[in-house]
Amino acid sequence: MSSSGLTLNPRNRFFETFKEVLGIFIGSLIYAIAIDIFIQPNHIAPGGFIGIAIILNHYIPLLKVGITVVLMNIPLLILGLRRIGLKFFFGTILGTILSSILIDILAPFLPVFNTDPMLAALYGGFLMGAGIGLVFRFYASTGGTDLLAQLIYDFTGLPFGQALMVVDVLIIIASGFVFKDINIPLYSIIAELVSNYAIDLAQEGFLSYKVLFIITKKGGEIKKRIFEEIGRGVTEFEVRGGYTNEPRDLLLVAVLHTEVMKVKRIVVETDPESFTIVGDSSEIIGQGFKSPKERL
Repeated sequence: MSSSGLTLNPRNRFFETFKEVLGIFIGSLIYAIAIDIFIQPNHIAPGGFIGIAIILNHYIPLLKVGITVVLMNIPLLILGLRRIGLKFFFGTILGTILSSILIDILAPFLPVFNTDPMLAALYGGFLMGAGIGLVFRFYASTGGTDLLAQLIYDFTGLPFGQALMVVDVLIIIASGFVFKDINIPLYSIIAELVSNYAIDLAQEGFLSYKVLFIITKKGGEIKKRIFEEIGRGVTEFEVRGGYTNEPRDLLLVAVLHTEVMKVKRIVVETDPESFTIVGDSSEIIGQGFKSPKERL
């Protein structure tokens, strides 16, 4: 290991690589189970290549869902290599191949849940998102229209989010015509929404974070109490009121959502005339929260 401590020795590098591959495999397995048990049997076609593959499989049963996803991803991966970088490129290849192979291999052996499409959309969407989110945590993906949307942006200038939404909406609308059921797009939308929620949950965990901006005349007292009573660090700035032109202290505090009321109580008790802004944060990396290694 180098003196900077950033270079892994061969043994540690092996375990890091093994952990990443195992994480991608487990995420791909969860994703495949969701498709085989809940999504495909109910003709739910959420956005993405998986939705296109399910639609094509309806017309051509011999064209398996997994292999179709792989075939659709090949040209996009080639075109998008320069956009996504080598590590994510190889991670995406691994995630795409693993998830696709598992979908086709496991399908004959897994039970099928097709008694209630609404429940299938909820359960399937959640498991699907959990699997994708786990794969994302290890800097990989299962392929799909997110890369297509990025390429559309490159060639047309259409913002990434809008491009992705357009592609997914077209797939979901098409599912209603293909399966001749007006309810199918509804179930597909529900599965997509639940999946997106589960992706965030799998990546960030159950804890939510808050960031407080406190403008006060008593920054020293508030800072001291936050240190002593909550054990959180405080970043302090010297600011000036735009209307009063008087000097103030601006305190920046990052806490868990369960600690917000404690901070607010300290602020109000110490300086009732203070001004506090509470905002959401999807993730906080640093001492007392996530370590940089944990996030990678």
